Amino acid sequence: MNDHMVYLDNAATTQPTLAVIEAVNLSLSTGFFNPSALYKPAVAAAKEMENCRQLIKDRLQAEQVIFTSGGTEANNLAILGQFSGSRQGGRVLYSLGEHPSVKAACQALPEGFLATGIPLNREGVVDMEAFSRLLGPDTRLVCVMQVNNETGAIQPLLEAAKLIKEKAPGAWLHVDGVQGFLRLPVRLKDFGIDSYALSAHKVHGPKGIGALALGGKKPIKPHLFGGGQEAGMRSGTENTPGIAGLMAAIQGFPSTQEMRARKLRLYEGLRAVIPALLVNGPDPYGPCACDHILNLSFPPVRAETMLHALSAKGVYVSHGAACSSRKSRHSETLKAMGIGQAALDGALRFSLSPYNTDEEINTAVNAVKEAYQALKAFTRR
Repeated sequence: MNDHMVYLDNAATTQPTLAVIEAVNLSLSTGFFNPSALYKPAVAAAKEMENCRQLIKDRLQAEQVIFTSGGTEANNLAILGQFSGSRQGGRVLYSLGEHPSVKAACQALPEGFLATGIPLNREGVVDMEAFSRLLGPDTRLVCVMQVNNETGAIQPLLEAAKLIKEKAPGAWLHVDGVQGFLRLPVRLKDFGIDSYALSAHKVHGPKGIGALALGGKKPIKPHLFGGGQEAGMRSGTENTPGIAGLMAAIQGFPSTQEMRARKLRLYEGLRAVIPALLVNGPDPYGPCACDHILNLSFPPVRAETMLHALSAKGVYVSHGAACSSRKSRHSETLKAMGIGQAALDGALRFSLSPYNTDEEINTAVNAVKEAYQALKAFTRR
């Protein structure tokens, strides 16, 4: 990492490790062959691709893994691939904290499907009583993410799967695992998950590669057609350099214990110097808080003002999700949680990597303190 930069926007994207860069470069330089070809080096490229597929299968206890361009495509394939051309409608449920690729795909399903949001509680976790009331025999699909990308709230997947089995046994459970993959244990069969999306660039891999893992309940239909790659589920020549990078990222992903300790150190440091600090999401010490994401507000300072002040100091954080941070509107997730206006105006996401250091955390705390003290006196109340 650049010596003059403190990068705390790892929920948006992560820096590829040297091992990942080397794996991608090796694939580009000596393993560039089309894995569908039949000569020896192409067969070797295909074998490397299958090794990565098997690695993901083993990690997730999956029956099938389909390589995609990333988490967004994996989410779309899981949702639209379920009901493409279906004439039998029904209810589709998604948590109100879902990534836009999930919400939009649910809302794009054919006529006859009713897409309904599942409420969140104040910590950003699915309201299980409301979820239970929404479930019924007509429920065809449920989408609940593993970890919320804005608040870091861990969702109760086991409890959700149990309710689905009781009240809507025919429904498909799709999980956007982009923020949880490698950070939290998950096994599709044990958890009752039918499909699971992941993305390499969130775990120090390259951009442009992800996967959809399937639990094996029933096949899904493709929405890309051509050469029939990926068992006919996703046509197009596979991104073998990206797959090589994904494999290196999985193999090299470190423990997150120290990352959690540094996240808590960041929180305590900021709370000590800014008593007005507000937490938008789960208690950082609670069981629903993931190891790498903190969503905080520093009233009366507005988020964009603080973000630019921190950027000038070389500390990089995010105003909401990366996919919507350039849009001048408040987070739909935070609004669904019932967050107050002052917190909405000031919400910033700090997201860590296992590679962040104690020194970087100290630098970030000091930068926020200085920026807050300078800005609060000039902020309209």
